[in-house]
Amino acid sequence: MTRFVRALVTLVALTTCTPPALAQMKGPQAVGVSPEAPKDPIGILLGWTPDQTIVNFRHLDQLFSVRVVRRGASTLKLPNGESIDPIVPLEGRRLTIDRLMDEYRVTGVIALHHGRVVLERYAHGRTAQDRWFTASVAKTVTSTLIGAAIRDGLIGSIDEPITLYIPELKSAPALDGVTLRHLITMSSGLRFNEDYDDPTSDIGLTDGGEVIEGRPPIVTYAMKLTRVHPPGAVEEYRTIDIDLLGIALSRVLKGRTISDYLSEKIWRPAGMEADANWLLDKAGIERGGCCISATLRDYARFGLFIAKGDLGPARTVLPAGWIDKARQPVWPVSDRGSGFGWCWWVRQDGGYEAQGAYGQSVTIYPKDDVVIAVNAASRDPHGFGVARWRLLEALDAAAVGRPDPNDKTK
Repeated sequence: MTRFVRALVTLVALTTCTPPALAQMKGPQAVGVSPEAPKDPIGILLGWTPDQTIVNFRHLDQLFSVRVVRRGASTLKLPNGESIDPIVPLEGRRLTIDRLMDEYRVTGVIALHHGRVVLERYAHGRTAQDRWFTASVAKTVTSTLIGAAIRDGLIGSIDEPITLYIPELKSAPALDGVTLRHLITMSSGLRFNEDYDDPTSDIGLTDGGEVIEGRPPIVTYAMKLTRVHPPGAVEEYRTIDIDLLGIALSRVLKGRTISDYLSEKIWRPAGMEADANWLLDKAGIERGGCCISATLRDYARFGLFIAKGDLGPARTVLPAGWIDKARQPVWPVSDRGSGFGWCWWVRQDGGYEAQGAYGQSVTIYPKDDVVIAVNAASRDPHGFGVARWRLLEALDAAAVGRPDPNDKTK
């Protein structure tokens, strides 16, 4: 089958999670769903004001149903390295890290070089002990757990049909022929409105229904979607693709929860310092596409877990070579946009990252052995655009003692 891939159009576009074509949709695309249908937690938080997000992102567990992800008995130490304090060149200005964090509502930044902390800052009342929600960084965690399930023999391969794991979808023509690979690369072909600026879009309604005969509302919603492209033909960003992966994963865990599995496969092996929590859908299943909350340092430890690859604890968790395959772009990298692999965004500057709404990211620069985690509550749900990119590039360059390519004064 011929693969048609749409290039992302600008640097700003690649920092968002909504492709331009999807942003042109209006209202829910699911058949029979009213724009007035009840919103799910994602729809609720997308409606929060900036004054609410800067507070509420710190404690989603007090607002919605979550499940705890338990840490292990031992913690991976993050010793201090040689401190850095770069200036970030941005649109003709030269911003300090603190100024950038203040202007763009960044609540936490941590940079590691060779596993040592070279910069760690908090702002807007946040502390090192406060958890922060990931938004779509959770998608990357879910995709990693799919790899663990394949290694454990719970899932055969990513080329199996989703209907093998969610049989209810056999009655949905739009899901015919859709595989786990299509979902993990967001090429299911489903017509789904992921416009964060449209309060009636599918992204805010997916889990708003009721459990029917044990069937999760997300599955019911997927059954109402139509097909806009053949599976595998076009990659378009859809949270529901990864939500379905999460439900598939939940059904092979034999009584364990996804949070249990995350604790066993990543949280404990990576040496996290604190428990995390994960947003639940109405059926009591973790949302594969959104909303883990963890400390900034533990986001950095997740980055280290991935960065070490087969040379670290991931070698006993994931199939050999999984991480290298996961970060290969299915959406190709160009000089105008990021590539996209198995829920990893592939940057033009040699890095790759997990990325979420409102400015969340875990970025890995493999050649430099640099890991950077950023949490924010940007005013725009799509993030803080070029400023985040310039921040990452400045931190990476400073960590290894290289001139910042964007600083024209040097």
